[in-house]
Amino acid sequence: MPTDRKTPAVAALFGGLLANGAGHSFLLIVLPPLGRSIGFGDVRTGMLLSLSALLLVVAGPVWGQVCDRWGRRRVLLTGLAAAALYPVAMAGILAGHGDGRLSAEAAFALLLAARLVQSALSAGIMPAAQGFLADVTSTDERAGGMGMMGAAFGLGAILGGAFAWRMGGTAPGTALLAIAALIAAGTSAVWLCVREPVRPAASATAPVAGWPRPAVLRPFLAITLCGLAAYSLLQQVTALRLQDAFGLTPVDSVQRGGAILAVTMAVMVATQGLAVRWLGWPPARLLRVGAVVAALAMLAAALAPSPALLMAAMAGLGGGLGLLLPGNLAALSLRTAPDMQARTAGLNGIGQGVGMAAGPLLGASLHQLSPVMPYWAGAAILCVVCALAFRRH
Repeated sequence: MPTDRKTPAVAALFGGLLANGAGHSFLLIVLPPLGRSIGFGDVRTGMLLSLSALLLVVAGPVWGQVCDRWGRRRVLLTGLAAAALYPVAMAGILAGHGDGRLSAEAAFALLLAARLVQSALSAGIMPAAQGFLADVTSTDERAGGMGMMGAAFGLGAILGGAFAWRMGGTAPGTALLAIAALIAAGTSAVWLCVREPVRPAASATAPVAGWPRPAVLRPFLAITLCGLAAYSLLQQVTALRLQDAFGLTPVDSVQRGGAILAVTMAVMVATQGLAVRWLGWPPARLLRVGAVVAALAMLAAALAPSPALLMAAMAGLGGGLGLLLPGNLAALSLRTAPDMQARTAGLNGIGQGVGMAAGPLLGASLHQLSPVMPYWAGAAILCVVCALAFRRH
């Protein structure tokens, strides 16, 4: 793709991914208290979130195969359009429940059905985005492209959290429509600026159908799973450690814990979006340096004697993961045939989903033993990542 067309296309893709990330984050934050307030109950709300997350993971590889055959642009537009329509549907269902036209049971059934449809259709967004970036970036640019993708979703998560903080509790219907408008704008940008890329020709010795070889994928998928599990296991227990180990009040622990996680995410986003491009390192170096930095930072977090030092260590963890994750994605992409990029991305999404699901459960279980035990477990997991990173050449 010529440079004069590639830059607007990548910028439009960035906007679409950012908007999708904002919508995803907003719903995860707002739906639990909202479901409780309208009578769904915590268990049914959790079931809605879990089933949709499971479908998102399972459908990813399917969309990856569709994307490699049908094209990146169509899959992106399908997924983003579904992501834009769901907040509108949710706002309508909430309005129907609010004025008495829908019972709590009917509202839950409609929300669940709409969420499952949205998850099934939106599961192709990340495989298509990763496939598109693999098509339009050179070997030297691949890590920067993957870092941009991660930064876009991370910035979107921060933006979605800000929407939830400002409007989610007082005007959820208005906030949902604002989120829908944001995603619709991102979808329009992709529709206007992103064209189907010309894919590099596959090697004459590469298979023409099927899936990438498991031996090629296995170490990279393991790094994805372990890296995200180590990160996500801290999300639920950071505030609990501040309360149980450092003696903060429940309110202070939530506020300080939120600040620590926000700083971690901000450093990760800045590293992926800026530092990876500025450094210009090959994927293997990003992967190895990121793994070492993340492991050392997690060790420092386990040993941190104060909330301030815990925040500093967690910022270091964000920097390490900001190098590790795009380096791993770029290395995986470079070892995948051009006609299998999206399929590989879909399989990598399974590692992401399993890691993000297993981490909180592991963290909550280990916290029952000791407030610092989740951090030691995270350090051990990241040592495994280091071993995998230095094992690959």
